[in-house]
Amino acid sequence: MKARMIFLVFLLAVSAGAAHADPAARIGASYYYIEGNSALVLTAQMENKGPTGPDGRHHPALTKWDVQWRFRHNMLGGVCKMEKVSVMVGVTTVRPRWRGEKEGAAQLRKRWGELVKAVDRNVEFHKQQALEAGRKIEAALNSLEPTGDCDALTVAANQAATVIREEYEAVSRNYNDRTDYGRKDGLSLI
Repeated sequence: MKARMIFLVFLLAVSAGAAHADPAARIGASYYYIEGNSALVLTAQMENKGPTGPDGRHHPALTKWDVQWRFRHNMLGGVCKMEKVSVMVGVTTVRPRWRGEKEGAAQLRKRWGELVKAVDRNVEFHKQQALEAGRKIEAALNSLEPTGDCDALTVAANQAATVIREEYEAVSRNYNDRTDYGRKDGLSLI
């Protein structure tokens, strides 16, 4: 019951919109190489060599993210309260690199440039979801009301953070579904 009450207090605090500072973040990318002199050949290679998504299909590019949190609380005078909250966001992207781009036909290079911009837009969308989730988790954990039970505070904190992370993961999944992993937003050569 105490954990549920703390969780409800957390929801009110989050909806009030607490802190907006960015959490610590690690942003990374890795690459796979493709080569060819036509959009069809390059697309076939991306469909065969590209990263595998949760749907089991290969995609030209794929961004994954996670938010992790840690906190320390302290019981003092019969009251348990948060003392230190840290949130870490990790974002990683697997994207294609075209060997021979400089030698490619001008029109194909132009289309490639558009694909790269689409990858960048896709990455930015997912990165912003991760950072916003991290900000909200940090704000929620910092705003939890002190309680007489540190175990209940721990349960409420983890529950609150998990709910927020899952909410933003759903937004990212819906975006991938809606855009076919960016293909409907320019992440395609054909």
